[in-house]
Amino acid sequence: MKYIWSGLLLLCSLQVQAEITVVEPWVRTTAPGQKVAAGYVRIVSDKDVILVSANSSFADKVELHEMAVENGVMKMRPIKQLELKANTPVELKPGGLHLMLLGIKSPVKTGDTIPLNLVFEDKKASQDSVAITFNGRDITHQEMGHHAH
Repeated sequence: MKYIWSGLLLLCSLQVQAEITVVEPWVRTTAPGQKVAAGYVRIVSDKDVILVSANSSFADKVELHEMAVENGVMKMRPIKQLELKANTPVELKPGGLHLMLLGIKSPVKTGDTIPLNLVFEDKKASQDSVAITFNGRDITHQEMGHHAH
């Protein structure tokens, strides 16, 4: 805490970072030779923050993507950032928002640990990086939230 005296005026400045909670971070297993993988996680922040970027030593690049149905066709596209409202969980899950790991260094197998950093920004443009370990997990078609055709 920092106190600044100015005449009779006491100014109190307290910088408090957001507390960010991540639950069940995982990356879908991949086939040999596959160069992309999808990551999922549930995130809750006690303050309004924006997820502005992500990176990993396991991939050349990490992007935030969304899935959306357009004219009856499911499409995936990158988004620049993701707003998190205070105490409102955001779930990155199959068929919705997710992290795309591009140029992965090796196939993801069940039980693998993948380091990933999520970079958040508060309304004062102060950034904080959160280091997370994602786990490789196989996924069944039913878990993906898609219907078999």
